[in-house]
Amino acid sequence: MGLFLIHIILNGGSVTNAFIIATATLCLYFTIPLSKIPIINYLTMVLLIPIGVALSIDVVYILPLHAFFIMEGAFQLKHREHAIYISSLVFVCTAITLLKFIPFLSLVLFISICISSYFVSRFFWGVKEKGDLYTGLLGEYRTLKRSFVEQEQLARAEERTKMARDIHDSVGHKLTALLMQLEVLSIENNLKGINDIKELARDSLDETRNAVRQLKTTEVSGIQSVIHLIRKLEMESHLQIRFTFEKGVLSLPISNKQSIVLYRVLQESLTNAMKYSDSKEVEVILRQNSLQQVHFIVKNKVLKLKAFEFGFGLTNMMGRVEEIGGELRVNRTEDHFIVEGTFPIKERE
Repeated sequence: MGLFLIHIILNGGSVTNAFIIATATLCLYFTIPLSKIPIINYLTMVLLIPIGVALSIDVVYILPLHAFFIMEGAFQLKHREHAIYISSLVFVCTAITLLKFIPFLSLVLFISICISSYFVSRFFWGVKEKGDLYTGLLGEYRTLKRSFVEQEQLARAEERTKMARDIHDSVGHKLTALLMQLEVLSIENNLKGINDIKELARDSLDETRNAVRQLKTTEVSGIQSVIHLIRKLEMESHLQIRFTFEKGVLSLPISNKQSIVLYRVLQESLTNAMKYSDSKEVEVILRQNSLQQVHFIVKNKVLKLKAFEFGFGLTNMMGRVEEIGGELRVNRTEDHFIVEGTFPIKERE
């Protein structure tokens, strides 16, 4: 643009008109990110070329700037819009070349740049469509995998419960009956060695009860179970989750229902971060505040200032936390999207 203005000054052209054209071009270019329909800005910049010719301005030196716009437009405009843009440029430049305002070699170079940009646009948007398709399929795969893991855990829990019930109903009942019969025999007949058999029966019954209790006991409980599940989600989603725990928070006595709510809220927050965050880094903070409440924070970076709305996911999270007597807050700063909540350690009656 500076070369364009210097050229106009050295050749005695209209500096005022050239400055107006240059300013209008730059204004249109820098307002492209704010425009809902960027193609309008690009086409308006195309119209400034014949307007400059009509104002007796030598536009040869402004063509390199438009060449830059052409290449950048390949990544900013959809493939069809970009084709319309470069077609308009080629038409306008061909017309003013025929009118001998632009050298023929400059037109050939300009058309070569337009053709190259066209193929770059096709390649870029083709790759982007494949990337979007891959991301969508990957999201569905992760959803199915999580569903499979949850179903598998449910099936295991049901199987453990069934085994515990069967052991209790069959073996436990028979051992109890055996113990009662041995007690009767020991009272009536005073047989020698009966006490050893009774002791063996008691040991077997105790072992059976211990086995039943082990089958009914889950592997991990409380907040530790939440961390265990989140770690699985981290491996599936390729997120980089940084956990920060205050001393003693992992041993807090929260109920099974509170564990489920905490996991679901963290899961939804991480899913949102995976979908909408500009970074794959997420920070999760768990602590106990002065009101004897579990305090959790999920924070992820955002590079672009975007407005957010309370959709079904956020509304559902708030409802879940409120059911256990807690509170959920969502904040948006210039650099971070933050989901923050609290709930009492002892669930409300």
